[in-house]
Amino acid sequence: MTQGARDTLDYRTKDNAFASFAKIIPDSPQRYRVLVFRQGELELDLPIHGERFNIHTIQPLGNDLLLACSRSEYRREDDVDLNARVYSRDGSFLREFLLGDGLETIQTTRHGEIWASYFDEGVLGNYGWPDPVGAAGLVAWNEQGEKVYEYAPVWPVDRIIDCYALNVASADDVWCCYYTNFPLVHLHKKRIASTWNVPVSGSNAFAIAGAHVLFAGGYDKRDSFTLVRLDPDGTSMLIDEFELIGDDGVAVKPLKTIGRDAVLYVLDDAVLYEIDLKHVLATRGRG
Repeated sequence: MTQGARDTLDYRTKDNAFASFAKIIPDSPQRYRVLVFRQGELELDLPIHGERFNIHTIQPLGNDLLLACSRSEYRREDDVDLNARVYSRDGSFLREFLLGDGLETIQTTRHGEIWASYFDEGVLGNYGWPDPVGAAGLVAWNEQGEKVYEYAPVWPVDRIIDCYALNVASADDVWCCYYTNFPLVHLHKKRIASTWNVPVSGSNAFAIAGAHVLFAGGYDKRDSFTLVRLDPDGTSMLIDEFELIGDDGVAVKPLKTIGRDAVLYVLDDAVLYEIDLKHVLATRGRG
């Protein structure tokens, strides 16, 4: 599922010649085109008109569509930016609610649950928020925008300061990797089931299959992919590191990477690649 703005982008505002900041609401309402694909086939091509927020992510929400702005400003208790926008599949606006400032990643489940991870400004506070909605770093919401879960670390992992990577593998199994020490954490039914120390720091997405994880990016290796084996004692081993080569024989430079269950979706310019970790393992004799 993807979306594209139909008018000139108005996503940034400049405070001076050297700095620019995310713009929550553009000067004029935006038009978006939402494309939904299923198994490589176009399922929905939907224009959305008059959306007053800048939209950064889109997810299915039950039979509807969730569009969200990653930023939200707090002006006073009864005056905040409701940055979750729900539309029907005929393009009708249905409702709005708050997901908080500093949204890093949003992934929904088939049952309409919304998992939201937050970067440091959403955790520590910015844009006027005295008590950030995303202070836990990882929050689950129902489809009406009611909070149903907040991440609570247990030893040996610490709190989330910046949730770099999120993978909602199923309604029961959610994985995350976060700053400061970048542990890989497995939540089962909203409880921490397992944690691992991993040899990758700063990855922005990952795929998970059995005892193996494929990390995308990381500090000083933005365009590479790292295959890691997870051991039962909470340790792990680096198996391989490689680049993704496109059909033109040139290494792919990912613009955005998303992990869901065993699959990494990698966007390079206008080409979307799908890396199935199960297939990677099978070709290496590790399936």
